[in-house]
Amino acid sequence: MTTSPGTKICTHFGTCGGCNYLDIDYTKELRKKEQNIKELFKTYRHLEFRTIVPSPSPEYYRHKIQLPFGRRNIANKTLLTLGLFNKESTFVLDQTECQIQDPGLTEIALAVKQWARREGLLPYNEKSKRGMMKYLVARKSFSTGEIILGIVTAKEDLPHAKDASKRLHTAIQNRIGKSGKFGKIVGIIQNINTKHTTMALGREEHLLWGRPYIHEHFGKHKFRVGLSTFLQVNPIQTPSLYNLVLDEIEPNSRVIDAYSGIGTISFWIAGNCKEVMGIEENPNSHKTALESVKYNKVHNVRFRKGRVAEVLPTLFGKNYDTLVLDPPRTGLGVEVAETILGMGFKKIVYVSCDPVSLREDTNLLARQYFLNSVQPVDMFPRTDHVETVAVFRNKSLT
Repeated sequence: MTTSPGTKICTHFGTCGGCNYLDIDYTKELRKKEQNIKELFKTYRHLEFRTIVPSPSPEYYRHKIQLPFGRRNIANKTLLTLGLFNKESTFVLDQTECQIQDPGLTEIALAVKQWARREGLLPYNEKSKRGMMKYLVARKSFSTGEIILGIVTAKEDLPHAKDASKRLHTAIQNRIGKSGKFGKIVGIIQNINTKHTTMALGREEHLLWGRPYIHEHFGKHKFRVGLSTFLQVNPIQTPSLYNLVLDEIEPNSRVIDAYSGIGTISFWIAGNCKEVMGIEENPNSHKTALESVKYNKVHNVRFRKGRVAEVLPTLFGKNYDTLVLDPPRTGLGVEVAETILGMGFKKIVYVSCDPVSLREDTNLLARQYFLNSVQPVDMFPRTDHVETVAVFRNKSLT
C-alpha cells in the first residue's frame, strides 16, 4: 500500500473539484473517512463497525473519465477547455494533469483537447444552446489495456465526421505511442445528447472508428464493456469489495442481485450459490450480462431486465434467501424499500457508494431488519467519497 506523505501536489489542487486529500498522508485520510462513517451510524445499537479497507494504490486508479468541455474567453476569442469543474462548479478547468486517473486516460484527454481546438469545435453553451462539444467519456480496461472513448455532442452532425475522426485517431496515436505503455485505443464513438440534463451520455451513438467496447476481466470471468456500462472505476480495489460480498454469501444460497449491471457481482459470487438472479434496468448492461452468461459458461446465473421496484415483486415466493444490493448514489428509496420488506429475505448485503443514502435506507428497512455490520472500502482515494458494505439480518431470525 502506498502511503505518500502528500508532498506531490497536483497543479490544479485547491481549485479542482476532483480531489480533497492530496495534501495529507493516506493513512490520515483513511482515519478521517472511518470517523465520518462512525459518526453517521453512531446511534445504531449492536452495530459491528469494521476497519476501512485501504486501496492498494491511492493514486492513478480511475479507469474511467467523464470530463466536460468548457471555455475560456481571451480577448474576443473563445478557447475550448477540457477538465473537471472547479470546486464551486462555476467553470471547467483547462486540465493538464491528474493524480487519480490512469495516465493513459490523461494523455488521451490532452490529445482530444488539442484535436478539438484544431478542428475549430466549440464547447456547448447551455444558455445560448450553441456549440457542439459536451463531454469526453473514456474508459480503459485494467486487464487488457484497451481504451474506448466517446465524444458527446449536442448535435448529430459532427462536421466532416469521417475525416475528423481519422485526425482524432492519429492525434491519439501520436500522443500515446505504440509501445502500449499508456494502453491501446480500440474504439472512437460519437454519443449524441441533445437534452439539457446533468446526464453526460445520450441514448444515440455512432461508431466513428474501431469497436464500441473493451474487454475486461474480473477474476476468471470476461466482459465486454461499453461507454454507458456501469463498472467500478477503481479496478485495483474492486476484488476486495466483491470478496466482502462473497464472504457474506452462505453455501448454496439462492440470491437476488438487484441493480446488477453487467453482472460482475453475480458472477463473482456464483460459485458459492445455488442460483443467482440479477435485475438490471439499463438495456445495454442487461444485454452485456446475457452475453457474458454464454461465453463464460456459467449455468446458475440468470438476468431479468427492468426496474427493481417492478421486477422484485414478481420473484416473491421463489425461495430466494439473500438479497444483494448495489444501487445508484441516490439509494433505494421508499418504493423499493417497501417491496424488500415484504419479501422476507434472511440477509441483505448492501453495497453503497453514498453513506448518507445508506443511512436513509437503513431507517426504511429498520422495521424488519437489524443493521449488523458496516465495512468501509476506500474505492475513491484522495476524494471525500467512500464505498460501504452493510449487512442486514432479518429480525425474525435473531
